[in-house]
Amino acid sequence: MPDNSEPMTALQRRVAERQATSLPHLIVEELEQMIITGALKGGDRINESALAMRLGVSRGPVREACRHLERSRLVEFRANRGMFVREISMAEAAQLYDIRASLFGLAGRLAATRVTTADADHLRARIDQLESAGSMDDYYPLNVDLHRAIVALAGNPRLTDLYDNISKELHLFRRHGLEPPTARHTSNEQHRQILDHLRAGDSDEAAKLMEEHILAGKHRMLAEEVSD
Repeated sequence: MPDNSEPMTALQRRVAERQATSLPHLIVEELEQMIITGALKGGDRINESALAMRLGVSRGPVREACRHLERSRLVEFRANRGMFVREISMAEAAQLYDIRASLFGLAGRLAATRVTTADADHLRARIDQLESAGSMDDYYPLNVDLHRAIVALAGNPRLTDLYDNISKELHLFRRHGLEPPTARHTSNEQHRQILDHLRAGDSDEAAKLMEEHILAGKHRMLAEEVSD
């Protein structure tokens, strides 16, 4: 546990509050956030001792969190070396993009029949926030949250889980694909078009635009691979 003579960090306070019930889950969330923000990249080793010290906990909950992330295919155990953030090939990333595009399109088809004026206003505020994001570090987590909010409006928890699991495996590639400011602006304009059709209840067009939105990310990824 952290030294009581030193002020607790915000993260350590969260750990203390949830120590008895969901500590491994909190650590999973923290590691996922580190992957989303790029603090952990594909191929990086997860130092369980350092992470446990940072959180002010024993290594047991950290190890349990890593096993959970291994089951969700975000990390992998390498014999005699430890736990690492998983690296995926370009071919596997392309396959995941295709699955994610179909799931996002389905979410749009369902959400268009359910979106309220309040929902649309909430999404528009999120899109405006994205437009004002000054850097990739600001933009990317907001972009992830916007997509999750849209999928949640479909009202299908199993679809949300499937979408989240596929998206988590693509965080490293998606972050790279949105690096140029022009790409971020184009992506956000697509968000506005999607919202217009969701608000109008146009299921077919919303589904089409949302699937194309994800496939545009796939095309950026493939184009960057060629240019490299």
